[in-house]
Amino acid sequence: MAKNEVAVKAEGGAVAIMDDELLAFGTGLEQVTPDDVSIPFIQILQALSPQLNKNDGKYIKGAELGNIHNSVLNTVADGDEGIIVVPCSYNKKYIEWTPRETGGGKVDEHDSRDILAQCTKNDRGQMVLPNGNYIAETAQFFVLVCNEEETEWSQAVIAMASTQLGKARKWLAQMLQQRVVDSAGVTRDAPVFMFKYRLKTVQEQNDRGSWMGWSIGLEGPTTSGALAKDGAKFLSKIKSGDIQVKSPDEEATEQTKQDLNDEVPF
Repeated sequence: MAKNEVAVKAEGGAVAIMDDELLAFGTGLEQVTPDDVSIPFIQILQALSPQLNKNDGKYIKGAELGNIHNSVLNTVADGDEGIIVVPCSYNKKYIEWTPRETGGGKVDEHDSRDILAQCTKNDRGQMVLPNGNYIAETAQFFVLVCNEEETEWSQAVIAMASTQLGKARKWLAQMLQQRVVDSAGVTRDAPVFMFKYRLKTVQEQNDRGSWMGWSIGLEGPTTSGALAKDGAKFLSKIKSGDIQVKSPDEEATEQTKQDLNDEVPF
């Protein structure tokens, strides 16, 4: 490779050689702000997901029940094989929704669970406000989705509500158990981005019906230093407010909306 050339990863995993003089012009994306970028939501395709309906504009050829869907790339992964993710941050939101019977849709987003004190639980287990809207307790995980070799990764958000909140709590418990040893030989709590997890999908049911849910298992420590550093950078941007996550309603994450409405029983 000539001195003034650099290798960059091209589409499909190939390596392209680019003259570094071209790089001096910049990327052309210098004016992009957090408001301009959508971070994908990762969701499970349910029976009524539009990606499974051939008559819907969101239909994905070959998509199946239980596949794992990327809302921005509009791609699916096999739910039995699962995906590998490196968690980077977590938060809890209390999202206010209008009932589907009166039009549906997101109304507001609350940071504190104090809003639940204003609610009463209906026969579907929903926490309903005096105005008729309901509050959905929603766990959000900010992750890097990576390949098996840890050579490629991308940012995403996984939102868990309703029946999946128990999975979120168990996942958090797994994260809290992880330890690392620092350079002085002291055992410390591990940053979440130092471990990776495999997320698969499984069928679940109760007396009201069945649906597809998450199965989460520890895959092992993150072995790529570059991946761990990107996880740390992602965490830093989230803390600073540089990462703007559009709500599931704005991103049209059907699994979340269905989980809060008719398809997934409470």
